[in-house]
Amino acid sequence: MNIEIANSLSGYIETLYILNQKLIKLCGTNVSIKYESSHKEILDILQDIPRLVPYSITNGVLKCINSDGLLEYRENISYLYFDYNKILENNYEILDKIRKIRNKYEHKMHEIKRTFSASGKYCYFEFNFKIKHETIKIEANELINLLKQINILFAKLIKDIKNCISDEDKINYPYYNRITRFNFEDFNKIYDSKLLWIVGNCMIDF
Repeated sequence: MNIEIANSLSGYIETLYILNQKLIKLCGTNVSIKYESSHKEILDILQDIPRLVPYSITNGVLKCINSDGLLEYRENISYLYFDYNKILENNYEILDKIRKIRNKYEHKMHEIKRTFSASGKYCYFEFNFKIKHETIKIEANELINLLKQINILFAKLIKDIKNCISDEDKINYPYYNRITRFNFEDFNKIYDSKLLWIVGNCMIDF
């Protein structure tokens, strides 16, 4: 980690922060009643995840792309390559489903057909999307497990930033205070809590 890398992480940190908020909120939403807003929220979530996990498909296999996203810094941050590949390995199925939906949504929004959705206090939410002849199911627990692992990675990055700015004597800079004020593993405590549905429900606009 160095100051140049720390300066470039703000957009990724903000994206992940907002992404966690959206997912928690969606876990407390009745997606059938809040049909239009929940439709937009889930598609926004699926759009943002590949910005945080740089992967693509090559010869029919998902692989992390070293030239994309934060993997550009893999030689400066020793654990980055291993952690991203572990995230891909552990979440291969949901990341493949996200890829299919996101690719179609980017080019032909009208071909994403929502055929089913349901939610509850303990199962949270489920969406079924139809793309041509394929039905793709997205479940809350798949996204929660993925986000929890991304949160762990970013908690490590923020810890490294804190050590870096301490060495560079930039602790009191407003920019660094903003991007290091939060531990992303605190979101994981919410996901693991029985209060997840309640917290998400309280985040819905009145």
